[in-house]
Amino acid sequence: MFKPALTTLILLSASALAGPVADKGAAHSFSLESWANDIITDPEGTHHLSPGAASKIAINQTPIDGGALDRRELRCNTVAGTSASVADAVWCIDFLARHPNQRCGVGAGGRSSFCRHGLATIQGVSGKLITEGGTSSPCGNVARAAGRIMDKCIRGGTVQGENTAYGNGYLHVHIRRP
Repeated sequence: MFKPALTTLILLSASALAGPVADKGAAHSFSLESWANDIITDPEGTHHLSPGAASKIAINQTPIDGGALDRRELRCNTVAGTSASVADAVWCIDFLARHPNQRCGVGAGGRSSFCRHGLATIQGVSGKLITEGGTSSPCGNVARAAGRIMDKCIRGGTVQGENTAYGNGYLHVHIRRP
């Protein structure tokens, strides 16, 4: 005689004993922050995606959720009407990442444009008091911060946001329309 309840119990027990199975076919999220870091590490490497290919992948994926800590440091879409082209912003990240040791600096109380291309600009704003002078970071650290903005803030082929440069909480990196 067939007992559906007993059969179901046996099947569920067997699957529970087997434990979770990793999905080996699961795709890893593409990160523009990691992409920039790879270029910084090996600027002449031939394995890097082009800016065009990287921007296409970034536009077509869901933003990566990095948790509550990222939300405190990074802000997206804070100024209406200033969203930049993703493709042009990626071009700028590539440019900055290929000059990792060059200084990206901002004068006291000022704003500097580190890269402007098409409908995107990556700018820096000093978070120091005017009396404390300006601030700077290696452009590679600015590229990483811009990559993080891209990972979190892309919406419909555009991006706008701000983040602090790696290792320098006084240098605020912005991606926006020029």
